[in-house]
Parts: sequence; structure tokens; C-alpha cells
Amino acid sequence: MDKVKEWTEQLKDRWQMQSSLKKMIVVLSVISVLGITAAVYYLNTRIEYGILFTDLSDADAGTISKDLEEQQIAYKLADNGTTILIDKDQVDEYRINLAVDNKLPNTSTGFELFDDANMMTTDEDRKIMYQRAVTGELQRAIESIDAVKSAKVLLVMPEESVFSSEESAPTASIVLTLKNQQISDESVQGIVTLTSGAVEKLKPENVKVVDSAGNTLTRTEDEASQLSGLNNKYIAIKDSYEKTLEEKVAKLLTPIYGADKFQVSINLDLNFDSIERKKVTYDDPEIKSETVQAAGSQGTVQEAQTGTVDDNVSNVTGTDGEGNNSYSRSVENELDTETTTTITAPGMIERMTSSIVINANLSQADQAELQQLIASAVGYDNDRGDQIAIQGFDFAQAEVDPAADPQGNEPIAAAKGYLKYAIIGGIVLTLFLVILMIVGVIRRRRKEDELEVDVTEEMVTFAQPSVVSTGASPTVAQEVVFGGVGNRSAETKPAAPEASTQETAAEHSGEPTLDQTARNYAESNPEVAAELIKAWMKEK
Repeated sequence: MDKVKEWTEQLKDRWQMQSSLKKMIVVLSVISVLGITAAVYYLNTRIEYGILFTDLSDADAGTISKDLEEQQIAYKLADNGTTILIDKDQVDEYRINLAVDNKLPNTSTGFELFDDANMMTTDEDRKIMYQRAVTGELQRAIESIDAVKSAKVLLVMPEESVFSSEESAPTASIVLTLKNQQISDESVQGIVTLTSGAVEKLKPENVKVVDSAGNTLTRTEDEASQLSGLNNKYIAIKDSYEKTLEEKVAKLLTPIYGADKFQVSINLDLNFDSIERKKVTYDDPEIKSETVQAAGSQGTVQEAQTGTVDDNVSNVTGTDGEGNNSYSRSVENELDTETTTTITAPGMIERMTSSIVINANLSQADQAELQQLIASAVGYDNDRGDQIAIQGFDFAQAEVDPAADPQGNEPIAAAKGYLKYAIIGGIVLTLFLVILMIVGVIRRRRKEDELEVDVTEEMVTFAQPSVVSTGASPTVAQEVVFGGVGNRSAETKPAAPEASTQETAAEHSGEPTLDQTARNYAESNPEVAAELIKAWMKEK
């Protein structure tokens, strides 16, 4: 204990013996070391949080938060408690552990329910468990679709009856929470097909799908086929046709103006109606067969067979009106017919409009030539009402934001990765400035010391004749120089008469005394005199 106290006293004495400059250097060095140590410790021990789960319900957030506290894992809550963040290095491992323990949020239970079934489970319990299992499996399958964020499946499975007429059909209702508030009709139809196929006797028309906003997503079979199948097909055909024509125009304009010096837009009005036309053409009639019958006297019949038609009629009917005669003639004509069936395929162009903008000043002649050139390339038809518009403008130059991230991220988010280096750079810069300040103080202190030495030597030079002639000590000489400036000690008082004699002799000889010389020097160099006095005061 005494040694410790003695060591403390020695350390204290040494500290007090040090100059102010050395004390300042030590203090600044200690502060710099502590600052650098604290910064390094912070950078190495700080937690960089990563997103564990988002859009959690209150129940799921509470369950996961409790589990994190039990495992002593640091976490943060964001977005009003719906988002949980933990150390990004532990995110994957913790999710795997939750999956193993079946604690993942928003997860449904499938056929693993039967893993816990025991011998005491009744048939009614098994039916309920089966319905829950099917519901959970459907929910998992629907949530695997890209556009679906979460799903809720409700199944109504009526009890089987021995009478088929009294048996009700099962129904299903599905509520979808979408990621981007959009889902294609094909995906909705796929969900309906998936659900109807997973539940026995469930028809697709008994499956209803709505989104979280309450909008009905299911359609009838006719609407679904019309909107999802045909429309998408026709739109694809239209886009492909327009793109082909735009590429043709671009091939013509690129060698003339350059690839980035024009813009082409072509719009087509297509008729996707399938039209069938039939045309029947008849040629001149030809006699295929003829039958003539006549009744009367034998001579009359013979005359009718050898005469012309008109004669036969008169012969049979007779001119005298006597007897019963009859005549019939049947002629079968044959007509050559030609039937032409024309089927117009869907996709016929009804009207085409083309717009071309060129980064150049175009004259009327240039526009006319370009219009003729483009009309030939795209198949311009004036009877359809096609139009071609060509204009020349100066294109605007795109402004590039140097602070923007090419992937669309915010500048602050892009700079987060450089935060560590910025902190280290700031610490190094601060330490460099402290060192510069210390060096400046040391240099200034050295200049002051050198100035004090120069002044002391110069003043002693003035006092040297008195010291040599009288044999007085330097202390006496210094007091003689300033003529009583400062307090003389008791030891220097006996030399006063001898100094006075020296001054009197100097006065009689007409030369200035040392006292006068010192005073004159102090008046002409007050700063030097002040520094010398300060040095003497420090020594005393």
C-alpha cells in the first residue's frame, strides 16, 4: 500500500514538473487514443439490422417478439410494429429455426394435423381435421403464386346423405391479398381450377374469389374465355404487327438520320371478326329430259308425235272440237351452278396511322419525299383512310442526376455502405488536425524560448563591462542594467556603492551609463524587455 502511495506521489510530482505544453500534448494524445478506440469498438460491435418479417399481424408480431426475447436476440420494430428487424447475419438462421419449430407467421396447417391424431379421435373429429388440412394445403398452394401475398380459404363441405336429391354441393370462398393490387385473369382461373380439383364434388362455378378490397375476381366461363384468351391473343397479334411495321420504317430512316435521331409509332385498327361469304352462280338452263303425252284418235296421236309442239297441241285439241283428246308435256331443265365460299381470317387492317418524329429541320419537300418512302414501306392504302404524319423537332437532352443510383435507389440508401469508411476518415482527419495543432504549439514555444535566450544574451552583453570591472555577479549586473527594476535581494545590496562609483565615473567621462543604456534599449524594444522580465520572474 505504501509503495502504491509512493508511486502515486512520484507520478503526481512528475506531472507537476512538466510544462504546460507537455501536459497539453499528453491530454490530447489520451483523448485521441480513447476516441479512436471508441470508434473502432462501435464499428466492430454495432448491429446492422436486416428485415426478418414484414406486414405481420399483431398476434404474429407478439409471438415472434416474445421468442426473440427468450433467445436474447436483439431486435427492432418498425412500421407500427408490423415489421421486425434483427441482425442481418442471423436472419436466415432464425427463419430456419422458426420453420423447424413450425412457428413461421401466416402459415397454415396441412395434413400434418394427422401426425398428432391418437386413438381417442372420433370420426367427427377426423372430418373436421380433414377439412382443416385441405384448407391449409390450398392456402399454401395459392400463396405460392407470385402475385398473391396471402390467402384465406373457406370451405363448406356438407355432410353426405343417403338420398342424392337432398345432398348439397360443396362451395369455396377465397380472399386474396395481392402484392401489387393486380392479378391476371389466368391466375384467378388457375386458382379456381386448383380449388375445384382439390375438393371432391366441388364445381368451378361454386368457387368465388375476391381480393382484400372486396372486388370479385371470378368471372363466368364465357367472360373468362373472352377476356383472358381471345383479348390477350388479339392484343399480341396487334402489337406484333405494329412492331414489324415500325422496324421496317426504322431500317429506312437509320442510314439517313441515325439510330437515335427519330421515333416511329404506328397504330393499326384490326378487324378480328371471322367472316364467311357464299356465292352461287347459275348458267343458262339446258333440257335434261322431256316427256310428252297425247290422248285421242290414232291418227291424231300420230300427228302429234310427228309435229312440232304447237302443232301437236292443235292436233290433239283438234279444230273441230269433236272427240275427247288430251296432251301433256314434261320438260326437266338442268342448271349448272357454281358455289363460292369465302372466309375472311380475323386480323384484317381497317385503318393505319403512322407518326414519325425526326430530330431535324424538315422542309416541305423533305416531308413529301419521306411520306412517299414510308407509304411504300408500310403498305399505305388511301381507300382505308390511312394517314402518315411526319414532323421535324429538336429532341430534348436527357438530364442525368449524378447523385441518383442507376438501379433507382435513393442516394442515401446507396451511401449507407460507405458510412463506415466516412467515420474512419473523419477520425483520421481529426487526429491529423490535432497533431498539426500540437506541432504548431511546439514550434511557437521553441521560437519563444529562442527569443528569450537571444534577449538574455544581448542584455548580458550590455552588462558585461560592469561585471568585468567590478567583479560583480551576473545578478548584480542584471539589476544594474534595469536601474533598480525589480526587487533586489539582500545579497546584492553591498555592491550598490561600487556601482554608484562606476556610474559617477561614467557621467564625468561624458559616456552613457549602463543604466541609461538598458533603459534606452528597453524603451526602443519594449517587447524584448517584457519577455526578459517574464523569464526572470519564472526563474524566481
